[in-house]
Amino acid sequence: MSVLQRLINIFNNLQPRQLLILAGVAAALMIIMISIGIGFLTKSTGVDVPQNPEDEKPPIQMEKVVVAKVNIQPRTRIQENMLQVKELPVDMVPEGAIRSLDEVKDVQVQIAIFAGDVLTLQKVLAESKDEGFTGSIPADCRAISINVNDVTGVAGFAKPGDHVDLLLVEKGKYSATANVLLQNVLLLSINQNTLASAPMENGVPSSAAISNPSIATFALHPTDVLRLISASKLGEIYMSLRPAKPQAVYVDTAPYTIESIDAPPPKTEEPAPTNPAPTTAPVQQAPAEPSVPKIEIIQGDKIVQNADTPTAPSQQVPAISSNPPANN
Repeated sequence: MSVLQRLINIFNNLQPRQLLILAGVAAALMIIMISIGIGFLTKSTGVDVPQNPEDEKPPIQMEKVVVAKVNIQPRTRIQENMLQVKELPVDMVPEGAIRSLDEVKDVQVQIAIFAGDVLTLQKVLAESKDEGFTGSIPADCRAISINVNDVTGVAGFAKPGDHVDLLLVEKGKYSATANVLLQNVLLLSINQNTLASAPMENGVPSSAAISNPSIATFALHPTDVLRLISASKLGEIYMSLRPAKPQAVYVDTAPYTIESIDAPPPKTEEPAPTNPAPTTAPVQQAPAEPSVPKIEIIQGDKIVQNADTPTAPSQQVPAISSNPPANN
């Protein structure tokens, strides 16, 4: 009897419980053999098969950065209460991010920064030469100042950083003319109160009125600087405060002139006739001819000259009688 036949006979004589135990042992041996085979294959190929994928995930690396707590307007000097430090994933940190409050304390920003933005070197003027009042002047402009008062200075409600329109008012003897001189002009300071020194409210300049405005400083292009200086000698300059979001940056307006009620009425000229009568020279009358006496000349029994025939006044011919004179 062969070995295979003996094994078959043994399996046939086993009870069901014994068969279940034998099947379990066989399954365990198969699992062990498969595990040994996989380990052998991984060692030969150099591939590590993780037993628990969750344990193999690397931890997320975090980094501290400086973030704005409030909106910060351009050319604003940063205060500590405007910023906070947060931890962000390394993948979310922009290039040149500021990581310490000391790096940007009391420094002016270059562009507008909104709440939640990460501060970077590109948004902050870190060099000392760009700070101060000159740092607030645009590169293509110049600073120029004029005298203002409570009326011409919009009652002091215009604050550094606002944009205004400049109006020229020229007063004549019986009239006044207002003209829009410049539009969308950046106001740098009022009474030497610059954007950096203006009082702050929640990170933005306060909108409180400045008492007794007397000097206003603007940022203008060089050609507009000459225009403003010349206009200030002609009349009075008024500031017109623009809204935060105007409908249009520039408005096309014509000069406006108003006449005084005391102005004399304009002189009216009589209209020239449409068809003037032609002028003619007077007609010169010929001088009247002198009257000539009427004389009849009788010669014999004939009338030589009729009385109707005129003769010269010097030719007076006496009448000749046909009868001869009598002899004495």
